[in-house]
Amino acid sequence: MVVLLLFSLLLAGALSQDAEPIRETEIGRQGGFVALRCGFSDVTWSKNVNGEQTDVKTLGDRRYIVTADGTMYISRLKEIDAAVYTCTKFDTPIKEVTVAMAARPTIAISPSDVTVHVGALIHLPCEAQGDPKPTIEWRVGRSQLRNVPVISDDLTEEEIRNYAGGNFLVTEKGHLYIRDVTPGYSAQYICMATNDGGSSWATSRVLVLDPPKITTRPQDTNSLDADIIGIACRANGNPNPKIRPKITWRVETFENITIVEPENHPSGRYETDAYKTLRIRFPLPSDSGKYICVATNAGGVTEASAILQVLITPQFREPPKDAWVPFGGSAVFSCSVFGSPTPVIEWFKDNQYLPFSQTYEIQHVTRPGEVQERLVFRSVQFEDTGFYECRASNLAGTSRHEFSLAVTDATPFPGDRFVSDALDYAQEFVQSAIQETQIILKARFNAPNFNPTPQDLFHMVRQPTRQALYMAMSAEVFEHAMDYIHEQIEALNVTSMERNNVPLGSLLSPEAIDHLEDLSGCHRRKRQPKCQMRCQGMSFRSHDGTCNNIKHPTWGSSLNKINRFLPAIYENKYNTPRGWGRTLPSARMISQRLIRTHTTKAHSQFSVLMMHFGQFVDHDLAQTVAGPSETSFAPFLRVRCEQTCTNTMPCFPIEVHSNDSRIDAACMPFVRSASICGTGDTSVFGKETRVREQLNQVTSFLDASTVYGSADQEMETLRDRSANKGQLRVGEESIPGKHFLPIEDNLIPEEMENDRRCIGKAATVFLDCFIAGDFRVTEQPGLTTLHTLFMRQHNEIAYNLAEVNPQWNDDRIYEETRKIIGGVMQHITYQEYLPKVLGVEGMDQIGDYTGYDSDVDASLLNEFSTAAFRFGHTLIPPTLFRRGENYDKFKLGDMPLHNSFFTPYRLLDEGGVDPIIRGMIVQNLKLPDGKLSDSLTERLFNVVAQVALDLAAINIQRGRDHAIPTYNDMRQVCGMRRALDFHDLQGEIRNATTRQLLSELYSSVDEIDLWVGGLEEDIVEGGLVGPTFRCIIAEQFKRVRDGDRFWFESDKQFTQEQIRQIKKITMAKVFCDSGDKIEKVPVDVFMYNSDAHKFTQCKDLPKFDYSAFVDCGGADYLRYQSYLYDGTPGSTDLTGTSDAISNGPRTTTGTFGSTLTPGGTTGSPPDEGTGTTDSGTATTDGGTDTTDRVTAATDGGTDTTDRVTAATDGGTDT
Repeated sequence: MVVLLLFSLLLAGALSQDAEPIRETEIGRQGGFVALRCGFSDVTWSKNVNGEQTDVKTLGDRRYIVTADGTMYISRLKEIDAAVYTCTKFDTPIKEVTVAMAARPTIAISPSDVTVHVGALIHLPCEAQGDPKPTIEWRVGRSQLRNVPVISDDLTEEEIRNYAGGNFLVTEKGHLYIRDVTPGYSAQYICMATNDGGSSWATSRVLVLDPPKITTRPQDTNSLDADIIGIACRANGNPNPKIRPKITWRVETFENITIVEPENHPSGRYETDAYKTLRIRFPLPSDSGKYICVATNAGGVTEASAILQVLITPQFREPPKDAWVPFGGSAVFSCSVFGSPTPVIEWFKDNQYLPFSQTYEIQHVTRPGEVQERLVFRSVQFEDTGFYECRASNLAGTSRHEFSLAVTDATPFPGDRFVSDALDYAQEFVQSAIQETQIILKARFNAPNFNPTPQDLFHMVRQPTRQALYMAMSAEVFEHAMDYIHEQIEALNVTSMERNNVPLGSLLSPEAIDHLEDLSGCHRRKRQPKCQMRCQGMSFRSHDGTCNNIKHPTWGSSLNKINRFLPAIYENKYNTPRGWGRTLPSARMISQRLIRTHTTKAHSQFSVLMMHFGQFVDHDLAQTVAGPSETSFAPFLRVRCEQTCTNTMPCFPIEVHSNDSRIDAACMPFVRSASICGTGDTSVFGKETRVREQLNQVTSFLDASTVYGSADQEMETLRDRSANKGQLRVGEESIPGKHFLPIEDNLIPEEMENDRRCIGKAATVFLDCFIAGDFRVTEQPGLTTLHTLFMRQHNEIAYNLAEVNPQWNDDRIYEETRKIIGGVMQHITYQEYLPKVLGVEGMDQIGDYTGYDSDVDASLLNEFSTAAFRFGHTLIPPTLFRRGENYDKFKLGDMPLHNSFFTPYRLLDEGGVDPIIRGMIVQNLKLPDGKLSDSLTERLFNVVAQVALDLAAINIQRGRDHAIPTYNDMRQVCGMRRALDFHDLQGEIRNATTRQLLSELYSSVDEIDLWVGGLEEDIVEGGLVGPTFRCIIAEQFKRVRDGDRFWFESDKQFTQEQIRQIKKITMAKVFCDSGDKIEKVPVDVFMYNSDAHKFTQCKDLPKFDYSAFVDCGGADYLRYQSYLYDGTPGSTDLTGTSDAISNGPRTTTGTFGSTLTPGGTTGSPPDEGTGTTDSGTATTDGGTDTTDRVTAATDGGTDTTDRVTAATDGGTDT
């Protein structure tokens, strides 16, 4: 007790009123904290506010905390905290503490951006001012420069260059020197000044110029008679590796001629593509020489060269022609050949050297570079009959030309005498008509002031490939040769020429028929493909569809005959259309009165994606080969089909009545589809007459030919072989990692060239079009979008297959990916699309899949492609929606359909694919009410005030051109009672007004066109078509599935686990995976849903597991399902999780799901300029900082606290 009393007395003395308080100063910084210590407990702290002492407890500021030992903490300091604070005990001031705020440093001297050459010395000055004095450190990007030698500011440049140490030196004032720089030193350098008040920084971008490096060197080439030679050269280097150095070419020919920038050479045969590959069209021996690639950038010039040697294999200037000669007659076969060096000619008969005979002689003539020989028969004998060959050879190679000599008796069939003249006549008029068409179109499409007509644009979606054109031309030559023979026989009154009663085969001898077939080119149609029965031929489908069915190799293949449900009903029984010579209601009148509508109704259940995807599927299955000429074949009526209203092959114009609401002309142009050899007038073989049949230009299998093409030439043009990763070519980048389709350019080989021009933003500006597996890709933006998505889907899958199967080569990756994409197309079509078209009964007609049936012909049906599947035209709305990121209105608005045909700029310049994808999802499908929007009947391909076409009228006329059966015939086949009058239609067409209009348009119920009648039927429950179209469509898709040896559900194509993975890819997942930035979608995007709040996040859709596709060297894969790719047992995921693999090469997913990228993701100062940061902000070096509040420093560790800001070096802050 005494001790306590003494202590109290001493304390009271210390706190006497006369004692002066202790005075101190504390320096704080914005956002930091200070601790003001009094030295006594149970004290009171006050703040001098406006000259008055105020107890801090009354301020109501929770940042002021007084602890039991008398210390006051002020956290999260602000400017208002700068004041004098007094500690009081027993009403006596003990200590006064002045809190002052430290100031951030200021950058007094800042570095500037620097561009130098390799080996230079770089000086980056940086000095800072502040109180306390700031320290300076340097960073390169996010990494701090450590252990950098410090040198005197007084050293000379020479001394700095020779200073011992590394490439980086820092002066005492903070200047940075970088010595002997290389391109690797190109980066952003940051000068960071720090004191108690915070940090300030300044940045400098350093660019080290590097002369170009040739990454792909030109290769020496020996050209053997190529149509085009490509010499590739690629280079990279600073500045900016994304901007390649400029590449130019110089040619030093062996004739001592130097050509600078050969692409500007007046010959026009030299050209360069976007990658500066030099291409030489139709190379000549004079093109041989040294080709020098000159790569230039700001860093210098680099050259690389290659030697080109052009050799010319023998070319036939005048090949021998087939001949049909009576016994004892004469024949001369001339063979004229040129080449380099001069070729040597040899003659063969039936694959043997021509034997000596008294019946012939060989006459020889030689000129420089050319040789000509004649095989002359003076008096042919029956033993001279056979197949002959003129074979020409030189150092470059050998060329062969086959021809035949047929010897008949002296009493030929009535038409035999006219065969040679008939062929000359037919070839002259058919080929000249086709050439005239091509010349006119090329001139029009290549004109500087090109202004296309709707017919031009229609030509763009129907033009045949080179091979299809040849086949169509052969059929026309044969048909017109037969017409000529008929006319000559009739003129001589040799026999009555009622073609329907006299078999055409009785007019010509078998030898004459063979001669006609050979010379017209039809004999090539007879050749059957040789099927590869092992390895790739059994594992992967061919691009042209051949050998899918081993027993019938051409079933379902491209350039094959289109089959029929019912026999054709040609007007003359074999080749003239319905309405060619007798009266049927005008297709245009039917369109105007019955089918056209100004108003459309929305479907309440389905989205407009049903229309877009239906067109994508249609283009995968069908493309009728168009007629090879748009000019009449008639010798005395040589006019363009768009200029005549007379039915003259191949023109079949659509009549327009005088009271038409729009068209002030007597007709609309229409060109007949091409025929196939052996049909119509070409079917005289034996005693049989077969009706005219059409050609399908694409495969009939659902094989994603829209992505890959239906011919090997198309496939090669679309593939990107540069990286050996099975990729498809891409075009411009939409966003990082996502590309548009490639654009038509000089990489397209001549045999695939087409007359196509697409429309720019201004109606009179024209662009190159996109290219894809189907040339109709740019027809409308929705279709282009689907092509783009599946191209991206291929490349994404190919990349990941290559990752999990590094042993696969380019072809294997490509084929395996193509196989998967085909399965995805099949799955989406049959599980998501078709059930909504056909309803339950229609899908029951297709039935469950029971396996491949080699007796099923999957070829296209004419009734399907020309009528039933064109129901989709009734689904097309007049406007196509576009939507923004949140499915709200898009800034550029919606797209009127009639202004959207052939417009790639809608994607390239107006936001990419995402606005169109979102529009597909939230736009109602047009109700299929038997009507077409007037955008299709009155404004189809409407360009620059031209008179537009009428899609409905074209569909009707096409059905008549193909002679497909009438509606009444087809409904009977599909199980409905044949109608005897229009009233009998009421079971399927309940609308009395529609039935009345049909009766006014058609004179008989038996005349109703199939497309018209099927379109007007009432829709089946749960579907989009009536019962007749349901019947046809279901039958076609059943054949497509069951007759496909490579159907994805066949147990010989994929394992069950692989099939399960393929079935995870719905159309919604395609949107998510291959759109630009699609983040949420409905689970079923074919169903109409406009409420984006109910959509599913893309990340929540099922993930595709690539481990199911790991190639285990032919063993049963299912045994390996429980192993990781790196061999670790116990999981079916690949290392880093399958999510990481499915997301591509740019991101690796770690053990705990954190995303790790090189150099970290946050925590560095801005990229450019000078700025400041408050104290308390985290500074990271390669780490990731997502926390706040209080500063904690770690070195290489991981900070998982909630309220601490971590400054990490190499660590990860979560």
